[in-house]
Amino acid sequence: MRVFLSSVLTLMILSSVFAVVPPDDFKIQRDDFVVRSTLQKTLKRVNADGKIWAWVFFTDKGFTALTEYHARLQETERNLTARAKSRRLKARGKYNLVDFRDIPVYQPYIDQVLSTGAKKRKVLRWFNAVTIEATPQQLHQIARLPFVREFKHVSSAKYPSDYIKTKSLDYEPPLINTTLDYGPSLAQLEQINTTVAHELGFTGQGILVCMMDTGYRQAHQAFQEAINDGRLIAQYDFINDDDNTDYDPEQDVENQPFHGTMTWSTLGGAASGNLYGPAYGAMFCLAKTEDITSEHHIEEDNWAAGAEWADSLGADVISASLGYRYGFDWPDEDYTYEDMNGDSTIVTQAADLAAYNGIAVNTAMGNDGDLGSGSLIAPADGDSVIAIGAVDEDGWIVGFSALGPTYDGRTKPEVLARGLYTVCAAPWDMYGYWTASGTSLSTPLCGGATAVLLSAHPNWTPVMVREAMMMTANNMENPDNTYGWGIIDVGQAMYYHPEGDIVIEHEPLVYFPPGLDNNVINAEIYGGAGIDPDEVYLFWRIDELERIIYLPLISMVFAQPIHSVPLTASSLYRLPFPSFMIHLKMAFTSGKPAA
Repeated sequence: MRVFLSSVLTLMILSSVFAVVPPDDFKIQRDDFVVRSTLQKTLKRVNADGKIWAWVFFTDKGFTALTEYHARLQETERNLTARAKSRRLKARGKYNLVDFRDIPVYQPYIDQVLSTGAKKRKVLRWFNAVTIEATPQQLHQIARLPFVREFKHVSSAKYPSDYIKTKSLDYEPPLINTTLDYGPSLAQLEQINTTVAHELGFTGQGILVCMMDTGYRQAHQAFQEAINDGRLIAQYDFINDDDNTDYDPEQDVENQPFHGTMTWSTLGGAASGNLYGPAYGAMFCLAKTEDITSEHHIEEDNWAAGAEWADSLGADVISASLGYRYGFDWPDEDYTYEDMNGDSTIVTQAADLAAYNGIAVNTAMGNDGDLGSGSLIAPADGDSVIAIGAVDEDGWIVGFSALGPTYDGRTKPEVLARGLYTVCAAPWDMYGYWTASGTSLSTPLCGGATAVLLSAHPNWTPVMVREAMMMTANNMENPDNTYGWGIIDVGQAMYYHPEGDIVIEHEPLVYFPPGLDNNVINAEIYGGAGIDPDEVYLFWRIDELERIIYLPLISMVFAQPIHSVPLTASSLYRLPFPSFMIHLKMAFTSGKPAA
């Protein structure tokens, strides 16, 4: 067995954040005028004998005492999965793992709403709300409940009819040699310099990617490697509320899973000679959130529910080629440019909250570039997301790729990847491949690249990944509202050091010949001033599918801490460090970790 440790050695500082501060008041006072006015606005969207989908927001979560609030927080933190806790730990710090938004919605409020005969759609804890299907009479009854503070119509949007442009596969063998046979997908991966990362062994391993889309033909050849390896971790159909995101002829139209099949294969497919996604070694959770039965419908509550689900599973990345602004069904009104301000839409709020919780959110800019400046869609307007535009094979912006800025003047998109004739799985042929176009296809290329970077730097937060991708892209010297910061360069981003990162210089490169149980790394570590040793941890993973395990630093400044960790060929080792530069000696053995 040979094990090499070189540039994969990274460190992680957990932010010294403030302790959780409770909200000023656990209850938002009900305003009868607001309830009446928003109810009337909602009812305008339906006939007297019809039904409407609506958000119902509550005033509180069933408690008013500070002691009860802390008890609920403790219970919520105990219920975090190990992956979710580890991910939030690096993004939010150990004193702020959960807050008021994470506390479940008060069930008696939900029960009273449903007692009117309304049908439940989704429960959204981040928004302290439930979405329902109800008649006007039922909504009037709900409006009289004292804990209801507001209504909002559930928005349903559709993509333009030319959303996916396709052509048959046209492929010439590559002139360069690579370890993998990428087939026709090589060009789109070479354009974003992902093959360099693959050659170094970074394929998204150990990273959980949540796909949010229409459904997925899981029998396709491109997904068999991930499924057979046990890397399809979870799936949920938010449209039909079941655990199957595959095509179901009992409840799906024939083309329901087409779009999701293409996006998942673009990000994480693996079929030698045909297709590799950037993150073909990642783990996956699949969310079916977009109902296409009425011209590519997508609902904001499905997106928000999918994001909360991904958070609960411990997902590290969301890739969602979905968006909201244009083409709303009558009598809904399109979102205005003023709404593209990073705060107005539910879906943008949900995307930014997911990023706050430590998930790197990749989302499409949209395909309305012909409308000119400011044609982006939500949630691409979010200030914490990675909004992605589309270029052709030569790196020129594609005419349909939507443009920035946001209404409040921020430059968009963040980055670009190929979105014209991108190679992906053909969703009607379980062994077929073709090309498709749209920012729906450039988005999973960047989503996969995000997972690759996190597999190389599992200590990075979404902010750090976003910065590394933007500041190594090919237009970073002059970002604008057409190209953003430019086409991503994964090979360069791997060696970028975003704010808060740690630089490690170590020698020698570690080589473990057969039969040798011990070795020592001498490392010179550069950290920022003021680092608290109590906030520094040793991170390590037994193998690619296990969660990252962390141990606190057990020694003080100028000491030489020794930790023993299991040694496997696939392990990535994270070293502890003091609050400023020293020479640090670490021992690796094949024994159990130090207590």
